[in-house]
Amino acid sequence: MATSEGAAVLQMGQSPARKTLGKAGTYLSLSLLSLLVLGPIALTVIQALSPPFTYVDQGRPLHPVAVSWQDRTWFTGGIASLVFRTVIVLLLFAWLQKVASGGSWRSLLAPARLVAIIGGTVVLAVAMGPVFQSFHKGDGGTAVVVAVAMAVVAATQVWGYSSGGRSIGVALVMAAFTAFGIVALCILFVGPTVWTLAWTRFDLGPAMWRSFIMTICVTVLQVATAIMAAYAFVFLRFPFKRILFALFMATLLLPIEVTLVGNVATIRQLGWTDTMQALVLPFGAAALGTFLIRQGFRGLPSEIQDATRLDGYGHVAFLTKFAVPLTRPVIAAFTVISALAAWNQYLWPRSVIETNSFNTLQIQLRLASASEVANANQAIAAALVAAVPVILLLIAFQRQIIRGLTAGAVK
Repeated sequence: MATSEGAAVLQMGQSPARKTLGKAGTYLSLSLLSLLVLGPIALTVIQALSPPFTYVDQGRPLHPVAVSWQDRTWFTGGIASLVFRTVIVLLLFAWLQKVASGGSWRSLLAPARLVAIIGGTVVLAVAMGPVFQSFHKGDGGTAVVVAVAMAVVAATQVWGYSSGGRSIGVALVMAAFTAFGIVALCILFVGPTVWTLAWTRFDLGPAMWRSFIMTICVTVLQVATAIMAAYAFVFLRFPFKRILFALFMATLLLPIEVTLVGNVATIRQLGWTDTMQALVLPFGAAALGTFLIRQGFRGLPSEIQDATRLDGYGHVAFLTKFAVPLTRPVIAAFTVISALAAWNQYLWPRSVIETNSFNTLQIQLRLASASEVANANQAIAAALVAAVPVILLLIAFQRQIIRGLTAGAVK
């Protein structure tokens, strides 16, 4: 009997114990890898919160030193900053509940998950007031106040986590980790004064807005021109198509430094210095995007175009209703690539901007890094603030990026 049972287990695969050990090993490996990735980011945050001289004098400890805390509550500050941080927390709670449920965004409309999302945000906003005040006053009871804040936030998450059929014990553990992480993030990125000082002192708001407008315009132009050019190279017939495509791709071999002097001279002759068109129009098309989207269009079955022709669809209808929707992952991946490249531009804006009042974000960060050494942590804080839109972009398009990069990998 024992022999037959053992054979049955072997036929079914690994034993439950080995499966559990394998899963535990996988999670342990992923946790260690996450520490390797997040470790440098954590050290950067520590340096942003700590004045440089005090930080060095204490032997560069693995925790912030001499942090200056604001005398504030969650609702203190301008309406824009209040709405921004509240929306970020709301979306974070929603994302955690969505991941825990394993369903779509519509699953968040369940009462238990709505209570976890909205209730968690409201309770967190109220609970962070005493936490910030305790840090600012240094009254010695900060640990107790923080523990109470984590407990009340965790209480709002238990019902949402347990609604997916989990046991109450697992839901409690997940709620505790959620409360610990969100409260800790709010303490680090809302309470210290260095974030407000970096934002106001280096005038990051207008610079970030100009970079945002430039990024949107460049991304829209590059995606639109790449789609149209890729469609022409794949579905249209015209003389010397292959030669033109080769010349088109050859532009990738020319770095911006090669054409910089001539392009800057053209911009100055047109009188476009310190203008948005000077920042946008030279980057209105990208050969890389045309190549990527062309490869996506080439993967479409020819039968689709033949069927649409029989139904009377023209080129515009076929492009908008079939070609673009079917290659959406590739287009989304290039959209992210284009947006990141535009957001991080420094050399070209530095060449066509002559007044500091029109600086983009990257130029403003360069000026911040050149400030006095005594406030070097504020420059680091400014760089971390500038990274927030990039992080949000990657989180929002993470699925599309993965689908675009893996398109065609499985036949």
